[in-house]
Amino acid sequence: MANINRFPAVLESLDTVYVFDDFTGDQSDLFAVDTVSDTGTALVGDDVNGVVTLTPSDGTVADNDEVYLATPNEIFKFGTNRELYARFRIKFSETSAGVGSVCAGFQNAVGADSIADNTGLPKTSGSFLGIYKTDADTYWKCGSAVNGTATTTTSTRTSTSADWQVLEVACKDWDGVTMMATFKVNGEYLKDSNGLVIRHAVPIASATEMQMFVGKKLGGATNNDTLLLDYWYGAQTRV
Repeated sequence: MANINRFPAVLESLDTVYVFDDFTGDQSDLFAVDTVSDTGTALVGDDVNGVVTLTPSDGTVADNDEVYLATPNEIFKFGTNRELYARFRIKFSETSAGVGSVCAGFQNAVGADSIADNTGLPKTSGSFLGIYKTDADTYWKCGSAVNGTATTTTSTRTSTSADWQVLEVACKDWDGVTMMATFKVNGEYLKDSNGLVIRHAVPIASATEMQMFVGKKLGGATNNDTLLLDYWYGAQTRV
């Protein structure tokens, strides 16, 4: 008789819920949903490794045109005895330095203005954890928020356009009431102006479910800069 529980790798992974996509198939809203303004697009085409191209606008480019790609449902949440992790390989274009906003991480109710107009800051009305850059500068920022209580830290790491970069966010239970979050770019922890590793204490109370997402928002009306996403991976331990 066959041993039906002979797949140890699969069984050992049952303590974790995860999402992974290499974007080898056409975008269909089945495994990722897109939100676009001004008839922008989220398209997968012929490209080595599989890449989804996020374009905020059509031919009529306007300031604050935007595009987002997110998991279809909110399956991640800050919680006691839980760990949360996401990894994204991205590349973005900028007609000139610091004229667009980019964001990757977790957020509840991803949609229009998930990145705020003009400031480029992620919304803080619900739950958020991620790495982003605004259209006001060229440095990666670390952000977290729960129910309107937000923390933002500017790192010393330049958000270089036209280069592939791997962004990681990790968050684990610290004391039962808060989670401790850290942030990496290309395998290195993001640090503050004092050279210290950036850490955010995220309150668990009042947290809400989140989608994993990436987004791009234009900072001017003379460019239609894109965001390329090679792959994404998100995971959280079960309770």
